Amino acid sequence: MQDGKINVLQIVGNARLGGVASCLLNYFRRADLEKFRFDFVTYAPSIFDVKVKEVDKDARVYYISPFQKNFLKGIFDMEKICKNNDYSIVHSHLTTLSAFSLTAAAHSGVPVRICHVHSAFNKHSEHYLAKSFLRPFACEHATHLMACSHHAAENIFGKRAGDAYILPDAIEAENFYSDEKAYDEARNKLGLSGKVVLFVGRFVYQKNIPFLLRAFAKAAQGRDMTLVLVGDGEERHTILSVTAELGINEKVRLVQPTDPVEYYKAADLFCMPSRYEGLGMAAIEAQAAGLKCLLSEAVPTETNITGKSVFLPYDEDAWAQAMISEGGHFYDCRELVRAARYDVANEAHSLTDFYEKALDGKI
Repeated sequence: MQDGKINVLQIVGNARLGGVASCLLNYFRRADLEKFRFDFVTYAPSIFDVKVKEVDKDARVYYISPFQKNFLKGIFDMEKICKNNDYSIVHSHLTTLSAFSLTAAAHSGVPVRICHVHSAFNKHSEHYLAKSFLRPFACEHATHLMACSHHAAENIFGKRAGDAYILPDAIEAENFYSDEKAYDEARNKLGLSGKVVLFVGRFVYQKNIPFLLRAFAKAAQGRDMTLVLVGDGEERHTILSVTAELGINEKVRLVQPTDPVEYYKAADLFCMPSRYEGLGMAAIEAQAAGLKCLLSEAVPTETNITGKSVFLPYDEDAWAQAMISEGGHFYDCRELVRAARYDVANEAHSLTDFYEKALDGKI
């Protein structure tokens, strides 16, 4: 403890894009900062640092060498941070790479060490061999296990999955709720018309966006449809190339990372054709906005919190037909979102309650 507060170090890694940083910020904004102090470890400066300071100007953001590039240097950096500060809890959000961060925390004598998995992987995943090798060691030095879904827990923790606490990737749900008026206003503001199909997320191999483009090209032929892709990443140039190759430049809009709320409200349908997912936070946001979702069969079924999602195989024709036939808002989903524990206004206490129980030895 320092200044009477419980000091917690959150290990985020790449905080530039993705749902992990967003989820953590949602809980951080509602944490009791009179009782807790959150510091953060990332791989490099990013907009995440600004958002952290907006919540607590005294919060510190440290940078370490990425574990996947130089794990020994990363461990050394982590140990230095832990030994120079009085942390009661190290909460690692790195999934299999937690093998390294929690090793450093254990060597530094941090009493509560949480291995939190936000994703899953399969044989189609990037770096499959490395992830498979690290999986048995991910929680070796953890005192507690946490996961975004039962699917992610089973995928990473195996026989220990039952020991994992499921912390929902809760969102500021009130910001997403929509109605006919909000739908019309958002479309006018963004200059969108016709049927709008939406994707929100990182432009990376995992998200399978070229597949989505090919399916959309079939669906949009002769129809007033627009595909909006909100995000960025290493596959941006590939996406531009495939879009040009398919001749659908005028029907695809790429939007740099931004608050996607208005795009959710303006859309008719949300798509997530991922090759693998631990949960799919963007699909939760989309459902809160009242959207029907087309999800790949690699997305866990527990993502379907409204019962309006459709799970599809990797078949371009099936996706194209679903884009044509599915869609339309169903709006009032407040109770469903709350019942599924994805409204952070109701769930904010879940994380810090867990911390206190862990420190007291009650879990």
